[in-house]
Amino acid sequence: MNPYIKLPNVQIVNGRQELILAKCKNKCVFHLGCVDSGLLHERFERGELMHQKLSDVANEIWGVDIDASGISYLNNTGFNNLIVADISKLDEIEIIQKQSFDVVVASEVIEHLQNPGLFLNSVRSLMIPEKTEFIVTVPNAFRIDNLIWLLRGIEYVHPDHSYWFSYHTATNLLRKNNYKISEVYVYTFIPAEIVPGRIRSIFNKKRGGSKKREAENELITSMSLMKLIFSYCKSFPRRLVGSLLYKRTPFWGDGIILVSTSAGDKY
Repeated sequence: MNPYIKLPNVQIVNGRQELILAKCKNKCVFHLGCVDSGLLHERFERGELMHQKLSDVANEIWGVDIDASGISYLNNTGFNNLIVADISKLDEIEIIQKQSFDVVVASEVIEHLQNPGLFLNSVRSLMIPEKTEFIVTVPNAFRIDNLIWLLRGIEYVHPDHSYWFSYHTATNLLRKNNYKISEVYVYTFIPAEIVPGRIRSIFNKKRGGSKKREAENELITSMSLMKLIFSYCKSFPRRLVGSLLYKRTPFWGDGIILVSTSAGDKY
């Protein structure tokens, strides 16, 4: 048995939401863990709640969460098709067994569960084999921030997490539960480039150029230059470390996005 896993060269995306929303556009979507417990009200007020954004792009959306008060809040704000239930027991919910979903989303969910295998088996009961897409995102065990905090003798982790996932452990878990992985991405919250495009455009301002560049320059001049420079200086150490590490492998990013389909029932 070979413990040395060769990592693939996958695409790095900035954040996870944009890719998920693109996958869910004009689809019938089932959102697992739709209540962002602890941050629900703040994110809803700012329009940053994932379920809000999914509802804006999907043709139809359903949601499930064990947080009854959170589901009640979303119901009272106009959302429907919401269910209070344990996402590890989806196969016991009769109403959703009658639905046909194009996409099932579990973003930053699995690492909170006590039994990921039980959860994955219950999700498969809702999926049309080889058709329904299952999108999973997990924080990456080897993300740059973890390395930096470990140098200080600190494990930087959400207190409610039960697992850390890497490329191999995440893909291996899905395959063991009869999922066929079709796409893998790494997401980051701070782009890997050392000098961001907005900073570069300042130096290109006097050169003129295309309408796109002119529009970017206009945006830059409308912003506080000092604020932009301060933000850049603050992120520079991570950008520098990231640019060096990403040359070796993208799997230093903040998290991993997996897109898969069900291969059917286990034999």
